[in-house]
Amino acid sequence: MADAIIFKVTNAGKQALASGGAVLSHLAIGTGRHASTGDETQLVSEAARYAIISGGVETISNVLRFSAEVFVSSNQSVFEVGVITDDGVLFAIASSNAAPFFAVSPTQSLMASFGMLLDDSEVAGVSVANNNHNKPLAIMEGHLSTHNPHGQYLDIPQMQHLLDTAIPIGYLYFSHSDINPKPLFDELLGVETYWRRVKGKIIVGSDGSDKFVEVGGFTLGQEGMTTEAVQQQPSMYKLHTTHIWERILPYRYFYDGKHNYDGSASYQ
Repeated sequence: MADAIIFKVTNAGKQALASGGAVLSHLAIGTGRHASTGDETQLVSEAARYAIISGGVETISNVLRFSAEVFVSSNQSVFEVGVITDDGVLFAIASSNAAPFFAVSPTQSLMASFGMLLDDSEVAGVSVANNNHNKPLAIMEGHLSTHNPHGQYLDIPQMQHLLDTAIPIGYLYFSHSDINPKPLFDELLGVETYWRRVKGKIIVGSDGSDKFVEVGGFTLGQEGMTTEAVQQQPSMYKLHTTHIWERILPYRYFYDGKHNYDGSASYQ
């Protein structure tokens, strides 16, 4: 199985950033099998170099995304990939000393898209020379570099904020069921929630047709003015108990993750 392509900013790349910034313009592929150290100034055995078609930095994740169209004149197994600046500096490199990252063939070109995680200081100094001759890739990269390119999907941080506002820690959930409501809320909200059962129950009156009421409870009173109104007893009022659950912090905040802070076993 091929290794993941994980880029490492080289020392030369860091120097370029310190000197005013780096404009990334080309992707290089090579056949040299080795483990990268960050001291490289060039690929061990560069096979070809291609203009970066398009790219940009995702502002939330600090991931630099860029694309290139890779084509070769002979079959090649690629063990090293480099990112080159517009003035020829090897900004970043990924290499393998085991299986090749991928193989390319002259019978078809490869539309390759890559991602590189940068830290805050690196993001500020990096830009991409967008050579937009491949319009589909340019459009895709432009789309992915926006703040929220896929608004139709759940925004976990935003959903977590909504959850903490609408169902804050300490929120009480009442149910006829004695089953922990965690699966119910997790599926409904799309984020993890944690609950503990509050000791004790509340006695509530209910309609006789309530499907949750199965057994008669207590005689609440008697009609009549006599002290022995045996024959004037009213209908039985059916009662049942409600289970109470309280939303709590994740279990890692207390004890060993297997117990709630009241000592009872947590939901498994």
